[in-house]
Amino acid sequence: MERRRRRRTGGCWLLLLLGFIGVDCIDIRMDSEVYGVVGESVKLWCGFSSSDSTSELINVDWSYRSSAGGPTVTIMHYQSKPYPTLGGPFKDRVKWEGNIGHGDASILLEDLKLTDNGTFTCLVKNPPDVHGKVPQTKLTVTLQSVFFKFNTVILLSSLVFIPSGLVSVILLIRMKKAIQRDRIRSQKLKKSPIEESQDCVYDANMTTPLHRSSSTEKPPGCLMRLCQRCADDYDYDYGGDSKSLV
Repeated sequence: MERRRRRRTGGCWLLLLLGFIGVDCIDIRMDSEVYGVVGESVKLWCGFSSSDSTSELINVDWSYRSSAGGPTVTIMHYQSKPYPTLGGPFKDRVKWEGNIGHGDASILLEDLKLTDNGTFTCLVKNPPDVHGKVPQTKLTVTLQSVFFKFNTVILLSSLVFIPSGLVSVILLIRMKKAIQRDRIRSQKLKKSPIEESQDCVYDANMTTPLHRSSSTEKPPGCLMRLCQRCADDYDYDYGGDSKSLV
């Protein structure tokens, strides 16, 4: 991704002081820094404005100086049509992307290499206007985009950690429910038959509970109520026989 901080040329105050009244400066603008990836393409933007209308006399020169040092070389010349370099490190890798009528003198670098790191200069001339201070663009080529690496890390982390987190939460919920079931089951097993019979007091017909000792416990089952009724009938019969014997 490019950070576009455009540099503007300075004025031609020196030429005006020397008496060149009819001379104006061409305003040239470039990106201060551009980033590219090995094997891909990158556009080097160059915009300009001139007080005179553009004509066939207008010409553009793109030059390059490696960050490792060395001489400055011309990689593109434009006058009526583009003339890319026929030799050097950018042979067959420079294309004209500009539109002179719209004040655009941009170029495209293809098949980027790590050795392309350096500074690029766009010089525009439109006689009688002359250029002032010429800006430069610094190109930095990397093996992979920093933003691509960052997005890849986020994507892989999401694919790994989000499912793991969901599985952990599900397992914790199931373990909690299993522990609660085991506690309830153990409490039921520890209760004696007498305690269970005291949990609920029924009316004379043994159909409706009068009160319960715990709102969470179920009323006695059919077997428990049958045993309790048998015991009551036995006590009744035994009491009747005693009275008859007396």
